[in-house]
Amino acid sequence: MLGQQRVTSGNALTGRLGLFHYIQRIPRTLKKNHIDHFQSITSLLNCIYTYNHDDHENLLRALKEGSLNATKCTDDDMQDLKGSKLFLQRHDKCLRTEMRPPNVLCSMLDDWFDRFKCSSSSGDSSRSARGRKDPVTDEMLFSSDTKGTVEECKKKAPHMQDPLPIEQMYDLINPSVNSPHQLKECTSRQEKSCLESFHLMLAHFANCGMRASLADNLNLTGTARFNLAA
Repeated sequence: MLGQQRVTSGNALTGRLGLFHYIQRIPRTLKKNHIDHFQSITSLLNCIYTYNHDDHENLLRALKEGSLNATKCTDDDMQDLKGSKLFLQRHDKCLRTEMRPPNVLCSMLDDWFDRFKCSSSSGDSSRSARGRKDPVTDEMLFSSDTKGTVEECKKKAPHMQDPLPIEQMYDLINPSVNSPHQLKECTSRQEKSCLESFHLMLAHFANCGMRASLADNLNLTGTARFNLAA
């Protein structure tokens, strides 16, 4: 099992839970149409990982100076950008992510849960609910499975840590000497990232009206060969 210890032929093999699947466990229990859904996802990601401080500082400097885009960004502009999907879509290649330590991650997950829940357990005055119901549907953000899923994610937190220093987890591409922003691009060295990027493309293959035999080759033979090569 990923994230747990598995014994095969007398040898102990330690696997690591993939970050993508770890993150997706909690959002699947949330109400997507809730007014606070996007904000809760952004806050959840901040609980699990953070951006490398040097990369983040250099990116914000380039945005403020206007060397990355045609116009200079104000503090308000950057705040709005970081609160939208465009921030990662445009600048993800310039930011390395660092997993938060296990105890910090668990503590922040508890704070996240209290921030968005709408009710507290009886007698739990230290964990007051700060969430709200959707003003249109009058529904809560959390479903009945959210609390249990959060607890399970807290148990798996020790298995989410990067096995190597961040310098060894990414390949860095130096900018051109003529680049005005001088930001480095980073490419993850985790095979998991390569596998997930290929598997996401498979979702679009069925929309092309291709033959069933070709779809089988892509999904079975092609995927197996790609996974083996990675």
